[in-house]
Amino acid sequence: MVLPVDDRRVQVAQKWGFGMAPVKSEVQQQRREAATAVLNFLRNPQHGLSPSLSDDLSVVKGLYSRCHRQDQWDWFTVWQQLGRPGRKRCQQAAQALARLRTAIRDGDDVAVAAQLASLVHAGGQAHLAGFVAGRPSEPQGAGYIYVLSTREQPRLLKIGYTERSVEERVREINRATGVVIPYGVRAVWVVAHARAVETELHARLAPYRVRKDREFFDLDFRDAFALIRDYVYDTRRES
Repeated sequence: MVLPVDDRRVQVAQKWGFGMAPVKSEVQQQRREAATAVLNFLRNPQHGLSPSLSDDLSVVKGLYSRCHRQDQWDWFTVWQQLGRPGRKRCQQAAQALARLRTAIRDGDDVAVAAQLASLVHAGGQAHLAGFVAGRPSEPQGAGYIYVLSTREQPRLLKIGYTERSVEERVREINRATGVVIPYGVRAVWVVAHARAVETELHARLAPYRVRKDREFFDLDFRDAFALIRDYVYDTRRES
C-alpha cells in the first residue's frame, strides 16, 4: 500500500538515525537499577554485594560494550547517558566489569579490588553516577570526530569534527535547508586537537571525497571506520 504524502512525511520526520534509537522506559529503569547496584558496590564493596550483583554487572557491561562497539541502534543514546566516554575507556570499563564478575564468583578478593580500581580508572564511578542521576558528566578539553549518514544512503558519509556536543551538531545539520532524511551517528571518537585530526583524516580520505568544499565521502562505513580507528590509535589522539 502506498502511503499518502502526509503520512510519508510524518514517518520521515519521526525517524531516528543510526545509534539514536530511544530507550524504552522499562528497559531504562532496569538499566538504572543495575547501574545503581554497581555504583553502590564501587563505593562500598564491603556492603554493596547483593544477590543480583552478577546480573547487574552484566547489564552495565552491556552498556559499555555497545558504546565501544557502536553497533546497536541505541548506542549513541546510551553513550550520551554515560557522559560521552571515549571508546578506549568504554572498552576498559567493559573488560573490568567482566573480570570483576568472575572475581566475585571465584571469591578472589585481590582480583575484585584490582578490577574495581580498573573500573574507577576508566571513569566508571563518574559515568555511573551521572547515568543514575540523569546528569551525565562530559569530557573536558576534548573534541569529537564523527561519522554520520542517513539510513537510506549508508555509503555517503559525512565525516567531520566538533568541539560542541555531537548531538547538537547533528541537530544543526538536520535543520539545514535541503536535508530531508535526518542524519544519524555511525561512529564517534573523543579526541584531543579535533580540528587537526579532522584535517589529517580528510587528507587520507581525499580519494573518496565527493566535493572538495564539502565533508562528504563515498565509501563503505567499515573502511572509513577502520581508517579513522587506526589513525586515532596510532597517533594516540583518543582522550
